[in-house]
Amino acid sequence: MGRLFVRQTGEALFFLFFMTFGSFALLRFLPGDPVLTLLNIDELSASPEQIETVRRELGFHEPLLAQYIDWLSRVGRLDLGESFMTGRPVLLMLGESYRATFEIAGSGLVLALLLAVPLGTWSACSNRHVVRLTADGVSLIGAAVPSFWIGLVLTDWFAIRLPWLPVMGRDGVLSIVLPAVSLSLALASIYIQLLRVNLQTELAKEYIQIARARGLSEQTIFWKYAFRGSLPPVLAVFTLSLGSLAGGVVVLEVLFAYPGVGKLMVDAVLQRDYPLIQGYILLTTAIIVALNVIMRLVTQHLRPDWRGGGMR
Repeated sequence: MGRLFVRQTGEALFFLFFMTFGSFALLRFLPGDPVLTLLNIDELSASPEQIETVRRELGFHEPLLAQYIDWLSRVGRLDLGESFMTGRPVLLMLGESYRATFEIAGSGLVLALLLAVPLGTWSACSNRHVVRLTADGVSLIGAAVPSFWIGLVLTDWFAIRLPWLPVMGRDGVLSIVLPAVSLSLALASIYIQLLRVNLQTELAKEYIQIARARGLSEQTIFWKYAFRGSLPPVLAVFTLSLGSLAGGVVVLEVLFAYPGVGKLMVDAVLQRDYPLIQGYILLTTAIIVALNVIMRLVTQHLRPDWRGGGMR
């Protein structure tokens, strides 16, 4: 376990360095001049001296590698710079937006699991047609219908026709309900099918038959062996979901005017706000890498015969 942790941490740090440097370089090679965007003027109305002064103040006159090293040294001091749009610290802005995003993403994931785990396990163990039909129906709706369309329908019914819930903004717990439910159906469709298929595969294995022959109860066989053995693939997909949600649920945040990190990044890209974009890439990559390391360690604990996502 210790050697695996050291190896995974080393790989994570290398990937983090690769992503931050790659994105840092690509941002500088994009067409257009962020200085002109910051000044909110065009080249004809700005003197070359004004443009050059601002460029030097922002450090854009230095070589790319020097800019990256300077940015990396400030990151080490937990200083991600200040936003071009607002002048506020990037870390503070991202912290506020991530909290809003995690409210939607966390609530949506919890609702998805509350729906997917019972339906997935029930449909895997039951021979009743109505159970499988229900699970397939929920999965089909969640996979086929876009989350924003579900959000529009829910808004029409529960915010306009029945004014029970707020339509937009972040104003208390009730503001989370519509975006979280819209997100949960799409996520639940994945986990229902994945959990059912893996449970059926696990229940058909030889060691399950041996456990039955030894007289173990069906409840013990299911929860202690079959369910636990089916979790690694589910955890892998769950980690991918967490990583993608950490980047923001842009469509739902824009639809419900929820001030999450996805909506913030849309504004930052339009305004060419380099510090904000770079800070977002750093934090989101760090979250995804950390989740991946944790998932692999948990998977090894659940299934010691797994190494790097495969069987020995």
